[in-house]
Amino acid sequence: MKRLVLSPFVVLLAACSIDAPTSLPLGTEALSAKSSSAGTTPKLSFFKGNASVGWSSAAGSSPSDPTNDAAIQIVTNTKVPSAAGAYTWGSDEDAVGIVGRMLGAIDHLGFDSRGYLQPGSPRISLTTVGDDGNHTYFLAAWHCNPGASPNVWVTSNFKSASCQVFRDGEPAGYAGLGAAAAVADANHERVTDWFVIQDEGPAIVYIDRLTVQDWMWTRGGGAGIRSCLDVNPPCI
Repeated sequence: MKRLVLSPFVVLLAACSIDAPTSLPLGTEALSAKSSSAGTTPKLSFFKGNASVGWSSAAGSSPSDPTNDAAIQIVTNTKVPSAAGAYTWGSDEDAVGIVGRMLGAIDHLGFDSRGYLQPGSPRISLTTVGDDGNHTYFLAAWHCNPGASPNVWVTSNFKSASCQVFRDGEPAGYAGLGAAAAVADANHERVTDWFVIQDEGPAIVYIDRLTVQDWMWTRGGGAGIRSCLDVNPPCI
């Protein structure tokens, strides 16, 4: 069974802070890779500090998501650590299928976003444990779409070599998750946790098609999640 702790940490990468929310359970053990069981769909949970987060139709949905007009809206009032974001935990995290995997075994990871776009946010963070202890990987939308207009939807597919992925304590990024995996897998690192976070502001950002390994979220509720075995709409 996965052991969870409430343990905040901070690492600095590329002059941006990477903060795990104090309300976010962080795994401390590497688990064996798991597949989601048939009929099990993980529930996405939100966390917030000096911010708001939830499903909204204010900006519609990504053009790549024709199924509805909703997206995750995150509103931050100021730049504060652990402002707001989304994650899974417990049995829901196990069902996602990313915990326990080596980076090279991750098949899907990314999201569409519109609005605020800076080098540190919005981003997905992965925590791992390997031969030399714990690590964090920093995957921000800006490093896939530098200089993009806040008025258009952009896609951040962290499997793409056009996205820079940063590892804690290293100033230079890797060309996508594949390049980062060459280092992580050699260190026998396995994923212990993931979360998407927006902790800069004041700002508004919308996130759609949030995809983590076996699942993609397109709106709230059971009808808003799709298995990555489905092809319409395809997972990132």
